[in-house]
Amino acid sequence: MLTLDANIWVSAFDRSDSCDGQSIAFLTHTAQAHLRLHGPATVVLEVSCALGRHLRRIEYADQAALALHPINERLLDQALTLGNERGLRGVDALNAAAAALMDAPLISWDVELIQRAGAMRPLNWIASRANPDGGQDKPRIA
Repeated sequence: MLTLDANIWVSAFDRSDSCDGQSIAFLTHTAQAHLRLHGPATVVLEVSCALGRHLRRIEYADQAALALHPINERLLDQALTLGNERGLRGVDALNAAAAALMDAPLISWDVELIQRAGAMRPLNWIASRANPDGGQDKPRIA
């Protein structure tokens, strides 16, 4: 299982995004490996609004196949703790909390999430799986 930041989905559908090709390669890899993807329920809102704002293509958000982690007290408590401890923005704290609660790697292009919450760039995560002796296979939000 992997926790995906909304920016992975957005860049995959936005051909003008500099990470477009890498995001598509990553999502193709996860689909071929039959990996479960998840994120906080806010990811649908984030993807839909970003694509609607940039591309005027709201229907793309419906194509994102992922399990949604409900916004409940447990998720909010974890997000509050991680957000304050790590200096994260609110929605980033929700992503980090969802990853921590599901004990799943957090995948993102967001430099702050990578530096402050242990997220991995998509292709770095793929590379870590290809070379399990070269480091942690599944970095975690601790």
